[in-house]
Amino acid sequence: MEDKRIKSALEIAMERAASMPGLTQQELAEQKEREYQPRGAAIARRYLEGAFKERDLQAELSKYQGQEGEIVKRAFLLTLNQSIKLESKTMSLKALEGIKAVEPTAGFDEMKRRIEASFDEFDQQLGQEIPRYEALEKERLQKLGISGSAVKPNLEESQAWQEELKRIQSEYDSRISKLKKNLPLV
Repeated sequence: MEDKRIKSALEIAMERAASMPGLTQQELAEQKEREYQPRGAAIARRYLEGAFKERDLQAELSKYQGQEGEIVKRAFLLTLNQSIKLESKTMSLKALEGIKAVEPTAGFDEMKRRIEASFDEFDQQLGQEIPRYEALEKERLQKLGISGSAVKPNLEESQAWQEELKRIQSEYDSRISKLKKNLPLV
């Protein structure tokens, strides 16, 4: 007698995949990766957007078990790891807290402290360089006959500042990338 219950899309896909000749275990594993990776990434994005708190993460991830659970968790951690960027200190720190909530490891607090210190040093260096480049830009404008107390240099248009900013960002991006390699990715 045929089972009359409604099948999920996953069950139908898995039945089709199992009945397809020539699919190797590797291809089945890749298909499973494609199926479950977006779920882990979605949980991470929702957490970063504020839909989940740290305390909710374990419950969300525990909805997936076995190999599927490992895929979801790995995608979740990878998405959080990739969210640690110089452009957003707040989001980066939130991502670190999410990683810690799901995969606490020895030395995590030290890694977090070092990443935070890199953000702080970056901000401090920008704080030192911006006035210097504003003064250089103001000098350049004065040579062009543009001066006065209302003149405020636009560093966004300064080629010299943009090059210096890229150099500084590259230095700190490299430092943060090295630190991120020590974070758990399952």
